Amino acid sequence: MGNPWKKAASVAELGQLTADWLEGRIRTSPMNVGDSGPDEETRHLIPVLAACNRAGCVTSCSQPGMVDRGQHWEQRAAIEAWVADKNLLDRIRTSAKRAGIEVIAHRADSGWRDGEVVTRVDGEPYTWFGRTMGRRGQIAYEWPGVGGRAVRELRTATYLTLIDPVWGRDNVLWPALANAIRG
Repeated sequence: MGNPWKKAASVAELGQLTADWLEGRIRTSPMNVGDSGPDEETRHLIPVLAACNRAGCVTSCSQPGMVDRGQHWEQRAAIEAWVADKNLLDRIRTSAKRAGIEVIAHRADSGWRDGEVVTRVDGEPYTWFGRTMGRRGQIAYEWPGVGGRAVRELRTATYLTLIDPVWGRDNVLWPALANAIRG
């Protein structure tokens, strides 16, 4: 079968492959080490994430909102994705803003951006979303081994980050995203 990611010719094809990986039909993904599939904490999000990818909003990272007081761990619901379709991008932005979700959208060729803290451990920053490292660096980091035609389309896509501003909340971002991709 070879590397299906290498054969991807568009952002839409990357979305289909990502949905297949989320649902277990493909064992590997450029964004993940090994072949274990999505993290356990993300399993309940697979239906909306797969639908999002099939609609053309290609996810590269996501996390649910949660608080684990025993581990002193808290995170905000967040997602990072690439969107080449302007109409889809507009629908996602509108739906997210209506729900009170923070929207960060920029082209992959923008310069360095620190991003927003989405995970804290013992009150200290641990994970950031919305970081960028420039066009080539961002794409090379997130999409190693992907076909050249898909990479060229990623270079013109919008790098989108959605972050729920409320720590631990997991029931606002995902319905807003699902509503946007349904059209």
